[in-house]
Amino acid sequence: MNKIPVLCNILLLYFIVIANAAVGQFAYKADIGEVKQSGFHKIMITPALAARSNTDFSDIRITDDSGRFVQYILHRDQPVFDRKELRIIPLVSIQKTYQGNTQLILEISQDTIPITRQESYSFVIVMRKADAYRNASISGSRDMKDWYAINDKIILDARSDKPGDECAQVLLLPPGSYHYLRIEMRDKGLVPLKILRSGLLLNNSIYGTYTILPAPRIVQKDSSNHKSYIAIHFDEAYPVSKIHFAVGAPALYKRDIRVYDTSGIGSRRIAEGVAAPGMDSLMLSGEKVKNIVMVVNNNDDQPLRLDSIRAYQLQHFVIAGLQQGRHYSILTGNNGAAAPVYDLGFFKDSIHTVAEEIIPQDPKPYPIRPADRSVRRNIASSLWIWLSISIVLLSLIWLSFRLIKDISNKQQ
Repeated sequence: MNKIPVLCNILLLYFIVIANAAVGQFAYKADIGEVKQSGFHKIMITPALAARSNTDFSDIRITDDSGRFVQYILHRDQPVFDRKELRIIPLVSIQKTYQGNTQLILEISQDTIPITRQESYSFVIVMRKADAYRNASISGSRDMKDWYAINDKIILDARSDKPGDECAQVLLLPPGSYHYLRIEMRDKGLVPLKILRSGLLLNNSIYGTYTILPAPRIVQKDSSNHKSYIAIHFDEAYPVSKIHFAVGAPALYKRDIRVYDTSGIGSRRIAEGVAAPGMDSLMLSGEKVKNIVMVVNNNDDQPLRLDSIRAYQLQHFVIAGLQQGRHYSILTGNNGAAAPVYDLGFFKDSIHTVAEEIIPQDPKPYPIRPADRSVRRNIASSLWIWLSISIVLLSLIWLSFRLIKDISNKQQ
């Protein structure tokens, strides 16, 4: 009988159970404090909290003063977020012409919509659904007296299979700088289509908000190979999203820069860019790093003199419904934790938050509660007992096998 594999399997099972017993323990706790107003609150993920959490913040949990978990939504800013917006153009007048056509005049206000457009733009007309269409034209004017053609051949089609009682038509119009637009429907004696609203479809770039990280230690070494090596050391691993540097000299420069993560064994490139006047930042992916090296290619020029280097993380926060007068905390520091799934995530677009944002205190080591220690001691004790019983049983089986074998040999 092969006893060693059986014993190894028992030991392996023991350590697996012990490891699973350790899962679910959070190493740090950050107090949120007493809530002053009931409602949904933004709770900032500070650099200190981010440094002790998983990179994807999957181990963050919010608990109330009774120890129950509170559901939340995680929001992570993006460096740049492009959003399309329909900017409504006010209707000035609607009238019938002597030919029986319908004219709608729209005023483009400089306060709400840029008048000068160097590129083609999308003009949106929202209509009430109908089983009908009309030929139309669009013209523009600066003073509502002299009108100039923009598009003479347009078909406004109010037919649509999409749900709802409205339909939209997008027209690509050429560049222009008119203060007024005129839509003329050639009804030919028929009743006109019902135009509900119209406007320009604009692309708005929303830039993320950054939080400055604790100041790192900077060491610059200018090498004879025409390169400068700038080592950036943090006390902890932070999710670095941007590095900003201030160049003191020379006044005019343009240098290629590569950024390497040297936190682990070896190094790996995580970003690259160009340093020049007005280009004083490098964007990173937001991975957690502790040690960074920037390699600046000086070519035949003198090395850059850097006056300062600052690092930033993109602003992240959680949104949770908190009750006035209750105390809450954030637990984190659990590498094996998976991101929670809450029903609240389905309603993130309809949630209105309290104006005041909550900044939690710095996280502190979160000791295992006495009850948890007792449970883990009981588990460990039970496992040792079963392991001992298993060893005794294996020994008895082995002795029995040897005894039977000896008896068989004597009989032979």
